[in-house]
Amino acid sequence: MKLQGTVAVVTGAASGLGRACVDMLLAEGCSVAAIDLAPAEAEVRSGAPRLLRLAGDVSDAGDMERAFATIERELGTPGILINCAGVLGPARVFRIDKATGRAVPRPMELFRRVIDINLVGTFNTIRLFVQALAQAGPVRDGEDRGVIINTASVAAYEALSAQTAYGASKAGVASMTLPLARELAYYGIRAMALAPGTFETGMYEVVPDHTRRTLIDDVPFPCRPGRPAEFAHMAKAVIENQMMNGSVVRIDGAVRMREPQARGTEPTR
Repeated sequence: MKLQGTVAVVTGAASGLGRACVDMLLAEGCSVAAIDLAPAEAEVRSGAPRLLRLAGDVSDAGDMERAFATIERELGTPGILINCAGVLGPARVFRIDKATGRAVPRPMELFRRVIDINLVGTFNTIRLFVQALAQAGPVRDGEDRGVIINTASVAAYEALSAQTAYGASKAGVASMTLPLARELAYYGIRAMALAPGTFETGMYEVVPDHTRRTLIDDVPFPCRPGRPAEFAHMAKAVIENQMMNGSVVRIDGAVRMREPQARGTEPTR
């Protein structure tokens, strides 16, 4: 697939990995619909390539249906979807009540929010992205009609304590990759996932300092956090290589995450 002239959609587009992907796609000549939760006026940048900024919650069916209808009307049928919208959302199973010393179960809403945005939100955009492409019927002569790149995480395999919701959501994203690729092959649509390690994003900034130091010290090479532009570079390579389909690619400097604190430490109150 060639990027020049293709319509692309990026979620979580206002910052971090999503912002880097928007910049890469525009530089390669794509017209880009940049979707993010932050309020923004729908705006079309004139000229070629074009940039369409849209506000919406990826976990909300109505929001995304309206967003994709606007994309179709303003830019045309998208051929690239990069899902970067996500939240970290600590979700310990319980907390210790300071007043009573008793273990109190965490509210279910904390768990549901992470699953809804990271996993349900990913599926929500995929179902709408493939709709228009599937209307063209079965693919002919090996045509590369569309590419989906989802954002998993090394936490899909080695999530730390208090990352039950995040780890589960990213494992779900990783696990949907192959069945998506198999289902959509008939229509010439590829499905891939990238699993980044620790990257310089908004999530990285909220991680406690001691945890951050451990995560970086454990990276064999290069011993530093990843840069969003490196994620976008890998996304570009996936788009351009037709054999990249149905797999999860780790982009993590060979890190295998380990618990940054000793076992038996009392849960945060």
